[in-house]
Amino acid sequence: MAEDRTHLKPSDVEPYHARAKQVIEAWPKTISEGEWSSKDDQLPISAEQLLHPNCSLSRAYTSSILRPGGLPAQASLLIVQCKDARDMSGHYPPICYPAAGQPQIGKEQPFTMLFGDMTVSGKEYVFLKNSLPVARQCVYDFFIVPGSGCQPDMDGVRRTAGDYQKRYYGAAQFQVVMDADYPQDDRMTIFREIIGANAKALSVLNTVEDK
Repeated sequence: MAEDRTHLKPSDVEPYHARAKQVIEAWPKTISEGEWSSKDDQLPISAEQLLHPNCSLSRAYTSSILRPGGLPAQASLLIVQCKDARDMSGHYPPICYPAAGQPQIGKEQPFTMLFGDMTVSGKEYVFLKNSLPVARQCVYDFFIVPGSGCQPDMDGVRRTAGDYQKRYYGAAQFQVVMDADYPQDDRMTIFREIIGANAKALSVLNTVEDK
């Protein structure tokens, strides 16, 4: 009984979820590096129902400086933070894009990038976009499991989220989506500028307060 009293309850981590919501909603709408402007989108109702997010952000960015192929670079940022990491099982790239009629092309590629004191490890996916003319889109995806850092896929999320003392902290998923025909260097620059615009949020999302 004494040990049980030390176990976390959902109410114990509500301050964390309040902080997570605050830092995600503070993501800049304009980014001076790359001169990015943006327009907010709505998370699809089906995704809301599946994910039960504590907080979500869906935003389309356009750069006035980066111009691959002579046109302004465009990229979308999707962030979903859930109180239960298991809610993400059906909504990450290898599942949700093919389910929406966008098959995966080739094998995902791992990537790693440093943002302040946080090492972001994720995976790059390419999907055939359901559009005319047919196009390919690239998705840079990673997760943050509070107290366990960055995870590149759902296998890592499931593995690290199994700690009963941290289960109520949930997890956050990040996606940066853009044209797969952009040169590799441009794609990595776009990812770095959009995620780096609020790099401190990554550390906040990873910080837990053990009871």
